[in-house]
Amino acid sequence: MRYVAGIDLGTSSVKTMIMDMDGTALGIGRGGYDVQFPMPAYAEQDPEKWWEAVKKTLWEACRNASIFPSAIGGIGLSGQMHGMVALDRDKELVCPAVIHLDQRSGELLPDIQSLAGNLMAEELRNMPSAGMLVSTLYWLKEKNPETYGRIRYVMSPKDYIRFRFCGEIGTDASDASATLAFSIREHKWCAPLLERLGIRKDIWPKVHESCEIAGRITAGASLETGLSQDTLLVYGAGDSMAAMTGNGVVEQGTMACNIGTSSQLAAVIEKPLFDPKLRLQTWCHAVPGRWVVQSGALNGGSVLQWFRDKILKSAVPFAELDKAAAKIPAGSEGLYFLPYLAGERTPYNDPYAKGIYFGLGLNHGQAHMVRATMEGVLFNLKECLGILDGMGVRRDVLIASGGAAKGAVWKQIQADMLEMPVCTTQVEEEACHGAAVMAAVGTGNFKTIQEACEATIVMDGEMAEPVSENVRIYREKQAIFREIYLRARDIYPRIQ
Repeated sequence: MRYVAGIDLGTSSVKTMIMDMDGTALGIGRGGYDVQFPMPAYAEQDPEKWWEAVKKTLWEACRNASIFPSAIGGIGLSGQMHGMVALDRDKELVCPAVIHLDQRSGELLPDIQSLAGNLMAEELRNMPSAGMLVSTLYWLKEKNPETYGRIRYVMSPKDYIRFRFCGEIGTDASDASATLAFSIREHKWCAPLLERLGIRKDIWPKVHESCEIAGRITAGASLETGLSQDTLLVYGAGDSMAAMTGNGVVEQGTMACNIGTSSQLAAVIEKPLFDPKLRLQTWCHAVPGRWVVQSGALNGGSVLQWFRDKILKSAVPFAELDKAAAKIPAGSEGLYFLPYLAGERTPYNDPYAKGIYFGLGLNHGQAHMVRATMEGVLFNLKECLGILDGMGVRRDVLIASGGAAKGAVWKQIQADMLEMPVCTTQVEEEACHGAAVMAAVGTGNFKTIQEACEATIVMDGEMAEPVSENVRIYREKQAIFREIYLRARDIYPRIQ
């Protein structure tokens, strides 16, 4: 087999990459779509638009790679985590996809957490949050029983795309664990939780390993895409685990800092540790026998995009914003930004949280606000790093990924605030690469994910080292950032 494809279904766009067996990206296709906010706290997308974007980007990637789709032997999938796609008995969509940014179930979280009780620490190893599949289902059961009653199958977003390709309904362990209906300890759906919540047990898909073969392209999908009916689909992984795989973060001691639409600090572990206060998340890795402990924050590069698009009302490239931020000293001359535009999951499980610029003065301009926005994302991740350190999570090396890995200022802020040298790889689209690696393993081109990563991933020679003066400044300002949130926390619910 000469070619595999990795498809990453993100929150704001889908990317498709064609890769050869040397790990070279031969062609990439990109296509965007919107998030719909039909009511306050709602965040939805149309899965049909996902499918149309996948087909478009597949053709674009093949054209850029100078191959026909029929030459692709295997496809791996990566996708935004936590969201819900629901199908009826005829395998038709019941409602729009409710994605991870959705906060409507926030009002019911105390009930969900009370009912889950001891299962959160003993089985789930996580705390249910708004936007997670089990929380959305519970909300539907309680608030929209007519829609809930029509549901026959539920799945994560990327699983719907695989269903459209091969007609099979299933999921992988990484996405299953992120639904918060999956027992990390038992490695199966958590029947006691479903019983306590009154959620049906017959709607959940079978769980597989990421590199397992799910099926072949159907005749209908072949006509729509140009793919051969011999093309194999593997189950793939949630985008966090796919991006970690695409960056070679597959063994204990390696930590990833991903700043895409959302942001995460994640470390590979060999036993399913969990935060006793359940502020972090523990998921199954795409690598069998490995887990990931992660601070899955809802806000990341999306806040900088919000600032550019809605405040500046500009299409200036993010590289130009990065250059502007470079002219402002660390700490943004006293300006702080709380990045909670979509509520927050980690380290504060607070669906009511909002963004705040604090400390604005006549000395501050646009570039200060850009840098403060970037720093706000990292201040939040530094809060998460303190939890990881308290758990004794090993971290020998930090690999940056996502859009922030491409900006010199983003990388330097990570190094200074997290107090670690920051490495990057030469992989252009990490989640796509990880999905393609899974396809290459599943179709027999490599024996293991580790072997495939070693063969296909090259590290970038440039490394961002912490600057001692910046480290000092950020240490001092971290406590102020935390205090701003704690003082605002009780006010947030009153401004909804």
